[in-house]
Amino acid sequence: MFALRIVWLVLSRLGTAFWNSIAWTVQSWRTVCVCLVIGDLLLITDHEAAGLAVLWFVPAWSTVRAAWDAVSPRSYETVLGGPLRRREWRRRVRKDWSKIARRCGLVWPWESTRRADIPRLLHVRARGNTLTLAVRAVMGQTVDVLMEAGDAIATAVEAEAVESRRVGPGVVEMVLTMRELIHEPATPRMPTDLETEAVTLGRRSDGAPWRLDLSGRHTLVVGRSGSGKGSIFWGIAGNLAPAAHAGLVRLWGIDLKGGVEVAVGSAMFSHVAMDEQAALRLLRSLNQVIVARQAVMRGHSRTFEATAGDPAHVLLIDELAVLTGYAARDVVSEASALLKRILTQGRALGVIVVAFVQDPRKETVAMRELFTQTIALRVASTSETRMVLGDGYADLAPAHRIDRTMPGAGYVVGNDGVVDRVRADYWSDDLIRVVASRYPAPPEPPTTADDLPGELITLTPSSTAPVTRRRTPRTPRGGDDPESA
Repeated sequence: MFALRIVWLVLSRLGTAFWNSIAWTVQSWRTVCVCLVIGDLLLITDHEAAGLAVLWFVPAWSTVRAAWDAVSPRSYETVLGGPLRRREWRRRVRKDWSKIARRCGLVWPWESTRRADIPRLLHVRARGNTLTLAVRAVMGQTVDVLMEAGDAIATAVEAEAVESRRVGPGVVEMVLTMRELIHEPATPRMPTDLETEAVTLGRRSDGAPWRLDLSGRHTLVVGRSGSGKGSIFWGIAGNLAPAAHAGLVRLWGIDLKGGVEVAVGSAMFSHVAMDEQAALRLLRSLNQVIVARQAVMRGHSRTFEATAGDPAHVLLIDELAVLTGYAARDVVSEASALLKRILTQGRALGVIVVAFVQDPRKETVAMRELFTQTIALRVASTSETRMVLGDGYADLAPAHRIDRTMPGAGYVVGNDGVVDRVRADYWSDDLIRVVASRYPAPPEPPTTADDLPGELITLTPSSTAPVTRRRTPRTPRGGDDPESA
């Protein structure tokens, strides 16, 4: 069986190389025609060797390229394939810009085709798999007109996707994804770095690593069932596991779907809740952490820095709507109040919330506006895209158009309004178990009455029951005490 697979791989590579050599020769037909003329002239003038070399130059060069691509596709892409392709992208856009602008509605039909009536192409830059155009609007046009034409321009140049943003007065920058690099899922590497402020979750559309900032930010991840929320959940938990093992981060988890999601890697977490009452106890405990930290930082510092003795706290909630919309009425009321308090007071104190939900409507996520950054995976409709990312982003970040075959793919809008297409790496159950066994959460340090005000309930990963502290009985004040007499 293994031998057959090797034979099939070799045959497929040879077939691809043969096809590429023919295709590249045909694509260079102008050069082929010139070589035929020059070669025939050399043969007529009795320069046989030179004439044959010229005649066979293009087919030979195409064959060498195809063989190089088949044997070492990575080096070919870096040295030759990528630069040639990007050069062709730039040349095509510069050559056809006037026609593209007219066909995409950027020139009024009754206007002339003079250069002054066409939006000016300031620059064309190609990098990696993207082509960036900077376009200046002509008199009478607005930036919105240019941004609305982004999809039409992407279609005209055969781009996979487009992201548009305003970069100056009347200037729009369009980033065209010419080759999709996030179609195929990727597997993350084993985490080793002590990450506390940001984690690498996957790739952006240009192939660059996707880094998600966590420090001082609460994150809401919205996506339909099967959209890949688990990849982000474990991407955050798994990359924070080394720091949690070192005592720099403390992970808290709430999974009200019977613990199906979090139980696989529960060893990474210091606190886990798998039912409604345990979730309330966990939220009360986390709120007490905020109260205690406020007392320590008041008058001394306004910013928090994680240390081994004073870690950052990260709360991961799988399916937030179960806790804030579908649970019992008293549970929903108390949980919503506690979450709002944590979301409004925790950011500056090193207490971060990352919540996952399928339904972003106000009825289920009443505190939606308290999350400072949002990730939109595949959603059901245009209205849900607007709910998640805000008005005006339905066209710039069409999360409702993400294909079902791309779990983990989504859109992130940064603080500067820039839209990024991203895809999270896929975390398998085996990888989660390996990370959890290698980086288990350290045992909870013993607490005393002076450590935290009020009652703090500690939850262990293996149990959701509260650990109660015994109290020393008071000495009675009555006549039974001989000293009091």
